[in-house]
Amino acid sequence: MLKVIEPRYEVPSRPHFSQKVIPELYEQAESTVIEDLSKACAIALTTDGWTSRANESYITVTAHHITPDWKIASHALQTRVMYEQHTSANLAQGLNETTLEWKLQRPGTTIAVTTDNARNIVNAMIEAGMSPQIGCFAHTINLASQKATGLNQIARLLGKVRRIVSFFHRSPTAAHILERKQEMLSLAKHHLIQDVATRWNSSYDMLERYLEQQAAVYAALTEQALKKKYISTLSDQAVKMAEEVLVVLKPLKTLTTLISTEATPSASMIMPLKATVLHSMEPKDGDSATVTQVKAAIRENLEDRYSLCQDFLHKCTALDPRFKPLPHVDDACRDRIYNSLITEIVAMEEEHQKTKGTAAAASSSHTGHPEASESPPPIKRSAMAEMFGELFQTQVGDKDTLQLVKEEVAAYKAVNSISVDSDPLLWWKTNESAYSTAGDIVTASRSALTAENVDKLIFLAKNMKI
Repeated sequence: MLKVIEPRYEVPSRPHFSQKVIPELYEQAESTVIEDLSKACAIALTTDGWTSRANESYITVTAHHITPDWKIASHALQTRVMYEQHTSANLAQGLNETTLEWKLQRPGTTIAVTTDNARNIVNAMIEAGMSPQIGCFAHTINLASQKATGLNQIARLLGKVRRIVSFFHRSPTAAHILERKQEMLSLAKHHLIQDVATRWNSSYDMLERYLEQQAAVYAALTEQALKKKYISTLSDQAVKMAEEVLVVLKPLKTLTTLISTEATPSASMIMPLKATVLHSMEPKDGDSATVTQVKAAIRENLEDRYSLCQDFLHKCTALDPRFKPLPHVDDACRDRIYNSLITEIVAMEEEHQKTKGTAAAASSSHTGHPEASESPPPIKRSAMAEMFGELFQTQVGDKDTLQLVKEEVAAYKAVNSISVDSDPLLWWKTNESAYSTAGDIVTASRSALTAENVDKLIFLAKNMKI
């Protein structure tokens, strides 16, 4: 048709897009990202590894920062193929190269990195000199939950349900009979769910769906056509165990859903959520032996998590107007957290004043006049200084910096907290003056993409504004 309508038109070839269009779009988006990052006074990273359908291993690094108008901005910086072993040394080298290439370091700050809990990536953060390293809370909950589902009696229960679900998935006849029984029993025509070994919440969903449909499953398996298949339903004792397990794991399921759907997840949520989970796993009178073991397995796995970075996380929570009363810690811990914040703010503000004075003296010396017509370029300030610095001058009247900081932090603590559904960054924007895509890109049809084009396409998907 094109040849008839316009014989002179040449359809763009694959090389045209991969060698010309994509690189040009990448350069345009790259310049925008570099400009955005240059305005950030502090940057945090997230990084994760994944494997494409072509069985190539990639590492994606994403940068996050708060914009001048108090919004979280995220940029997928690099998706690099890793042919080397995923040793901590190799991972650290890759992260340091990314940091240098994108100029992410800021004076007086460190780069916080969120990763999974694998030992190699945790050690890589230490070797790269990046801190704090924060374990992904969703991954942490997944590990704790798998400790529970890995208990012998729970594993056996899941195995029985898994066999039943697999049978109905494999057999069209069984699936049809199940659908008829659902209709007869006025049950929702839901398919049984097959779990995925690496995702504990899929096991929860499988168990929950089985209990919902157990009457239809039992009725279907007693049909003459299926009796000889030797698939047995759960005993009354097993059903009771399944119901108890779902009740215990419900808070973790809710939490996993919350984290997955949260538009702006932040480190300030981790310690309150951890405390909530531990509280729900406390033993109670009347708990069965199975429930007691499940709770103990989760509590034991979760209790010592984040011990190396808990001070940092506590301060993050204190600076979130949703959680600033810190009800999940005792009075002594709460006082220690806010005293630590006060000390840090004072040190940062005094350093800022010192740097500003040095810059002014250097300018006067250079021009030969104390009051030069040209002011020195603005000095980048840390996130903490941006947040509190305008209020906390070195001296105001007879008050020194420490006294001012204490008064302003006390005023901040006295203000009512906002609801947990509110946006903490919007609150800070309003009150600032008062406190002065990888799996969708490397699909089966694109598994022949070169590593360089995978990097460019993911970069464009995450950063190009259409």
